[in-house]
Amino acid sequence: MKHPFSIVAFAIFGILVMVLACLFTFRAFNSAIIPASWTESGDVDSGDGVSNQIPDVPRKTISVSGNIIVTSPTANIAIGLPLVITGSARVFENTVNYRLLDADGMVLIEGNTMSDAPNVGQFGNFTITTSYAIPSGVTGIVEIFDYSAKDGAVIDLASVPIVFPTMASMAVKTYWSSLGEQKDCSSVVATERRIPKTVATGYAALTELLAGPNTKETQNTVSTSIPNGVVIKSLTIIDGIAKVQFSSSLESGGSCRVASIRAQIEATLKQFPTVTSVIISTEGKTPEESLQP
Repeated sequence: MKHPFSIVAFAIFGILVMVLACLFTFRAFNSAIIPASWTESGDVDSGDGVSNQIPDVPRKTISVSGNIIVTSPTANIAIGLPLVITGSARVFENTVNYRLLDADGMVLIEGNTMSDAPNVGQFGNFTITTSYAIPSGVTGIVEIFDYSAKDGAVIDLASVPIVFPTMASMAVKTYWSSLGEQKDCSSVVATERRIPKTVATGYAALTELLAGPNTKETQNTVSTSIPNGVVIKSLTIIDGIAKVQFSSSLESGGSCRVASIRAQIEATLKQFPTVTSVIISTEGKTPEESLQP
């Protein structure tokens, strides 16, 4: 027969094992909780004053369907001007739709872009860079979504709460071709863009022009004749003469399109009183050789 002391010791040992096991499970469970405030990799205090590094903790917003993943902006941070949205999506025809709402639910900007998914049913990355109007309130929501091919309803919605920063801003005009009945190829229509306050206003306005019209501007029946992917190589303004050089991708055939491109660029620069004339060239060509029909 076992000694009573041995039985008691064995019981105490068993209780200690159970307590230790519960503590281990509790701490493991707590370590698995990822606070929303963590960055890409964060520290968690295990409770004993020791900071344990948790590597590669992603901060991203994922739609309920899992078809849209927004990696930037992250929840509850101050966005910039322009707003930059990045992520990946598996959506119909690779078309990623977006909009920015203020505290009153007013749509400040909306539009769409294309992801780089290689095939149907695969994820592709996307980047959206856009200006936006002055918001009401200090908070807002960035929405990334798809439209149903069946009925046009919003699907795969990923909503990211954001904060609007306090910043000095200004307005510049961008000039577009009209989608209406057009007799004059050089006829242009102005819209206004909000940008961070800068002394390089000409460069900033051209940058907005090269970004192309947003959805709201397109709905107002304007378009651009400037091809996608064009970049500014240099811009100088001396004695009222603006000399601007673009990448070679600006070159585009057709006399009417060339006239429209010139009109858009010239009007965008001439909105400023320091510019009276504009000389346009493309990389590797003289102004006389550039933008020929």
